[in-house]
Amino acid sequence: MPHKKRSDNLNAFQSASSLIYPTGLYVRLSHEEAEDGWALSNQKEFLLRFVEEQNDLKVVDTYSDNGETGTNFERPEWNRLMEDVRQKRITCIVVKDLSRFGRNYIETGNYLETVFPSLGVRFIAVTDRYDTNNFDANDLPALSTIIKGIVNEAYAKDISRKIFTTKELQRKNGQYYGNIPPYGYLKDPKDPHHLLINPETAPIVQQIFQWKQDCLSHSEIARRLNESSVPAPMRYQFLAGTVKAKRFEHSIWQRVTIKVILENRTYTGDLAMGKKRKNLSMNITKVHPIPYEDWTITDNTHEAIISRETFFEVQRICAKELEANRDRRYRHSEIENPEDIFDGLIYSKATGLKMYRTRNLYEKYGVKYRYTTISQRDFAYTACSIVSIKEEQIEESLRCFLQKQVELILELREFLAEIKSREIISNRKEELKIQIQEQAACQTEILNHQKSLHQDYTERLLNRNEYIVLKNQCNEKKLLCEHQLNELQSALNELELLEISKNMYMQSILEFHRTGLLTKELIQKLVGKIYVHDSRTIEIILRYKDELKPVIQFRESGVLE
Repeated sequence: MPHKKRSDNLNAFQSASSLIYPTGLYVRLSHEEAEDGWALSNQKEFLLRFVEEQNDLKVVDTYSDNGETGTNFERPEWNRLMEDVRQKRITCIVVKDLSRFGRNYIETGNYLETVFPSLGVRFIAVTDRYDTNNFDANDLPALSTIIKGIVNEAYAKDISRKIFTTKELQRKNGQYYGNIPPYGYLKDPKDPHHLLINPETAPIVQQIFQWKQDCLSHSEIARRLNESSVPAPMRYQFLAGTVKAKRFEHSIWQRVTIKVILENRTYTGDLAMGKKRKNLSMNITKVHPIPYEDWTITDNTHEAIISRETFFEVQRICAKELEANRDRRYRHSEIENPEDIFDGLIYSKATGLKMYRTRNLYEKYGVKYRYTTISQRDFAYTACSIVSIKEEQIEESLRCFLQKQVELILELREFLAEIKSREIISNRKEELKIQIQEQAACQTEILNHQKSLHQDYTERLLNRNEYIVLKNQCNEKKLLCEHQLNELQSALNELELLEISKNMYMQSILEFHRTGLLTKELIQKLVGKIYVHDSRTIEIILRYKDELKPVIQFRESGVLE
C-alpha cells in the first residue's frame, strides 16, 4: 500500500532544533546521604534517560560531587564544570532538582539570575520542571522556584541543628558517633556507639606509645612502621573495605599520622568528643578546632589500650619537643617567605601524595625552598625514601616548557593571521552554519515523517509489517542525521578555537610572553598538577587539554596551499 503524503508546518520545530547544546550533567550527594548508602549512579541514570528524550541536548561530560555539601559552591566537580562552561565546552547544565544544584538561596539565585545568563548557559532542573529556555532571560525565575530555594536553605539549617542536637546528646551520654573508629579499635556490632579493642591494630598503638617514651621522633616512628610493611590507618580501612576511595589504597605512615594517634585520649578508655565543629547550613567549609577545655570527656566508656600514666607522660615528651621545634622554627622569623606560587599543585608521582614546601637557611646560599614528601619505591611498603625537589628546579622546568609553548603559539598566530586576512575561517563558519541549518531541517522532516507513519498506522492506512519496515528506515535516517549534525557542530566549535581571543590557553601563554613573569595567578590558570618523579624530573599536567590541536590540524590540512 502506498504511503499517504502529508504536508506539515516545520518552521516552529526547525528553529528549536537548529541548535544542539553541549551538555554537562551535574550530580551531587551530601556527606550524610553518601554515608546512608545513596548512589550517584541513580541520579546519572535518571539524567541520561531525560537527555535521551531531548532533541537538542548532547552529553559531553558528567560532573559528580560525592559527599559535598549543597550550602556553598566550593565543590571540586562543580568548579571543573564551571571551568568547562567558561571555555564554552558546556552550554547547558542539567541537574535532577534544584537541591542537587545548591541549598543556599542567595548563591543559587545569583547563578540563575546573573551568572548563567551572562555566560549564555541554559540550565535545567528536571523534576522541578525548570528550564531557563522556557522564560524570558530578563525575567526573574518563577515564584515556585524562589520558594523552593528558600525551603532548601531552611532544610539545610534544620538538618544542621538536628545533627548538632543529636551529637551533643550522644557526647553527654558517652557514646561514640564517629564514622570510622580510632585506629586500634572496632565498633561493637551490637552497639555502634561502643568501641571494642581491635586485636590486629591495638598492639601497633602500644608500640607507637612505647617508641615515643623512648624519645623517637614522629618521623622516625613513621619510617619504622613503613619499613615493617604495617598498613597505615586509612590503608588498613581500605583493605578492610570500610572506605572505598582509591586514594587510600596506597596511604603510608607519616609524622602527622603519628601525631594524631599520640594526642588521642581515647586510648586510655576515656571518650573525648566534640574536638572540632563545622556548620552545615552556612558557607563554612573549614572544620574549626574546639579548645581542650570545651571538649566533652567521659571516663571509662570502653577498654583502654594504654594507661593514663603512659598517655600523660607521652604528652609531656611531645610538649618538650614542640617547644624545641618552635625555637628552631622562629630562630629566623625575621626572614619573610615569598609567595608559594605552586601552592597545592605539587604531587609525588609514586604515591599521588601532595608535596609540601619547606625552607632551609644556608650561610653561603641564604634561604632555599624545596618540596618534600615520603614516597615508597614500591607498593609493598618494603622500602621508603624521601622525594624532594628544589623549588627553583620546578620553576626552571616550567619556564622552559612555557617558552616552547610560546614559540609554537607565535608561529600559529602568524598562520591564523594569514587565514583571517583571506577570510578563510569566516567563510568556513558560514558554510558550516548553512549545513547545520539544512541538517536540522532534515532532522525535523524525519521526526514529522515518524509522526505521520504512526498516524497512518493508527488509522490503518499501513499494516503492521509495513509500519515496522518504514519505522526502522526512519530510525536509521534519524541516527545518521544526528551523527552528521553532531559532527558539523563539533567542526564549528573547533573553528571557534582558532580565534586567539576565544582561546584562553593561548591568551594565558601570550600573557607570560609579554611579562616574562611566573605569577601564582597565571600558574593556577594554566597548570592542573605537577608530578615529581625525582629530584630532576617533573611532569606537567595542563588544565587545558588539546587546546592547540584544532589549530595544528587546520594548518596541516593544507588550507593555504
